[in-house]
Amino acid sequence: MTGYSIFEDTLADMTWPAVEQAAQANTPLLVPVAVIEQHSRHLPLATDTYAAYLLCTLIKRGLAEAGIASVIAPPYYFGVNSTTGTFPGSLTVRAETMAKVLTETLENCARWGFRRQFIVNHHGDPVHSSAVSRTIRALRAEGIEATLVLAGQALGWVDATRVRGDDAVLLVPDSEATAAARAHLTKSKLDVHAAERETSLIMRFFPGTLAPGVDIRGLEPVPETMEQFRDAETVGGWRALSPDGHIGDPAVATPENGRLYELEAADAVAAIAEALRDG
Repeated sequence: MTGYSIFEDTLADMTWPAVEQAAQANTPLLVPVAVIEQHSRHLPLATDTYAAYLLCTLIKRGLAEAGIASVIAPPYYFGVNSTTGTFPGSLTVRAETMAKVLTETLENCARWGFRRQFIVNHHGDPVHSSAVSRTIRALRAEGIEATLVLAGQALGWVDATRVRGDDAVLLVPDSEATAAARAHLTKSKLDVHAAERETSLIMRFFPGTLAPGVDIRGLEPVPETMEQFRDAETVGGWRALSPDGHIGDPAVATPENGRLYELEAADAVAAIAEALRDG
């Protein structure tokens, strides 16, 4: 069980001398990036932020077990919700604003000495993802070793063939153990948003944030096909297609399925450790 506070075990809970000591040691920085966004009627708006924070927490623990110290940046959650902005609670800023604030935040960290930065994004909006990429390019131009970590579900949010070989992107394919567990634990064929995966995440790690009085097993799957979702998304019709907000089938979620986050984090640990050794 991870603590409720997304600042627990992050830079925000450290003292400035502790930050200075870690920075002077060239400690790698793990950067959780996400949004505040509707996640149907049963999940908290901060689901993506909890997920990014969780992944960084698990990665930090795994790196420590491998003898590598790391620091987690305060989770960044003022992102872009170009597709879910019709729902109350979905905070969105312009892509330019997001990129500038995130860039300047990480420039701060680099000035202190955290020049090896691994960004873990948990939000698939294409405009948001472009803002993350813009941030990484800006940081790289300044000589800051910013790297986007793409593992698990996040691999599906970008064109991997386009970024393959890019030093600014760390592609983390499923290990055999993760792939086998994914095949065994996943029950739904369509899982885009606030459905099986994210509901399982909250069930397993943040159950206290589940909406009281909502029968998850009674939620109907929406839509029938991915094409229906893509058509609705193109014309800004997400809410008309799914009034509750989920895309997929939350009713099949289980706490056990949430274990996929642990396995994906373990895969990322191995990839980050190798990248640090090579660097």
